Parts: sequence; C-alpha cells; structure tokens
Amino acid sequence: MSFYHAFEGIFASIRREKHLRFHIVIANLIAVFAYFYGISRIEWAILIICAASVIAAELFNTALESAVDTATREIRPDAKLAKDAAAGAVLALSAASLLVGVCLFGNLDKIKTTLLHIFQTPQILIPCLILGVLDVIFLIGGKNDK
Repeated sequence: MSFYHAFEGIFASIRREKHLRFHIVIANLIAVFAYFYGISRIEWAILIICAASVIAAELFNTALESAVDTATREIRPDAKLAKDAAAGAVLALSAASLLVGVCLFGNLDKIKTTLLHIFQTPQILIPCLILGVLDVIFLIGGKNDK
C-alpha cells in the first residue's frame, strides 16, 4: 500500500502543479537530446540524479505548501517563509542542474551537429515532434485547482 500511496501522491501532484509538469517536460526533452548527443554512462547517471532531484524537490515543495495551506489560511510570516524557502530549494537545485547541463553539453559545435542531425533526419525528427506535441499537451493539462 505504501507504493500505491506514493504513486497517488506523485500523480496528484502532477495533475495539480504546473511547475512539476514543466520540470518533467524539461527532463524529458533533455533526455532525448542527451541520447542523440551521445553522453557517457556516468554522464547519464549525473543527468538522472539532477532531474530526479529537481522533481523530488518540487514534490517536497508541493507537500510543504499543502501542509501550510491546511494549517492556516491566514497570511503569516512563518507560513510565507516556509513556502518561500521550499520554492527556493527548487530554484537552487534547478540552477545547479542548469550548471551541470552546461558542463555536460558545453561543446557548442557538438550541440550544433546534434541538432542538425535531429532536424535533418526525418526518422528522428518526426518522433521528436510527436513527443514535443505530447509534452505540450502534458504541460498544459492538469487541474491547477489549488
């Protein structure tokens, strides 16, 4: 039952939180690009850890915001600090992950070559475009009913 409740929390958060959906879409797009860029196994591990950390931080942020909102509807300095600090943690991990991305994908010539390969190969481009459309649908979906 613990796994069931964990997945229920993840999926409920995905439906409700547009920022979580945004982080998932970005992780998805970066993973596709990384595949064609040709990163090593160690680099994959680093990329996965970064993406999972940002997504986990967003889930913690969602949990904390829900708990604070349940505890009080008043605007209180301590409640604001708790919510702002949790959002700051997501921002810090996102910024660190961006810097990791710069380190992993810092070769501009290789980025250009990879993008040209993707955009000039219909067998790659068409599935990538379909995935992009699905990402947009996923991103704008959800309830956002906070």
